[in-house]
Amino acid sequence: MNEEIKSNLEYLFNINYNNIKSISLEKIIDNIIIEEAETYVINLDGSVTKGLDKIEKTKLLNAKNNSELITAFESVKKMKFNEKEIISEFKTDILNSITELKNKIDSENKGFKNQIIFLEYDYEPRAYFCGFGKGEYPILKKPEYFEFNFREELYAGIGKVDYSKIWKKLTSINKILEDLDIDQLVWESELYQNLLNSVKFKTYLFLHKAFEEIGIKSFKGIEIEKPLMIYGNEHDCESINIYSYE
Repeated sequence: MNEEIKSNLEYLFNINYNNIKSISLEKIIDNIIIEEAETYVINLDGSVTKGLDKIEKTKLLNAKNNSELITAFESVKKMKFNEKEIISEFKTDILNSITELKNKIDSENKGFKNQIIFLEYDYEPRAYFCGFGKGEYPILKKPEYFEFNFREELYAGIGKVDYSKIWKKLTSINKILEDLDIDQLVWESELYQNLLNSVKFKTYLFLHKAFEEIGIKSFKGIEIEKPLMIYGNEHDCESINIYSYE
């Protein structure tokens, strides 16, 4: 089961990273300008505008020569991480969080068995644990929505796994894009989504290794139904498998 999960995560990382590893920032911006030329915006007065307005296009063209943005983009694109250090810190975060989960479950004593965990992040690069009861939980080829036993909630928003060491270079790019007032245009582009997904699935691969190393014994004291399925997702977005304890 975990071989399949890891293989899926590796595939998702590679298919996204291969799209951007040889791409320049200039190419991304050129693509945005071309794509936006085919879009139409209905204005408040009912008139229709095609493509970017002059101010938006100027901002994008200026960004192509922004040395700070170019350097930040080339840096994040390298995907260079201290894997050993990140996995070690993930393990510490997970183990500390499990202690919080136990305390939460013991204090409320709902009597449910825990079979699914979501590691859910939102605006900040930090994920929190949400745990629910028994169900038939799938191994997914790509992030999807699926039904889970939300009625048997054991905990939500508990603990913390800090993704910031992996996400900090992408966060730097986002700050520059905001300062240049082109963030929304870039974030919605397909190539930026490839970059974002590369960082996300690399994070999940590191988490996969961390959960493998801490083992199922770390959950001792929590009533578990096997297989215990662990997924990752952004808040209110599709989920993907990270690990399974069989």
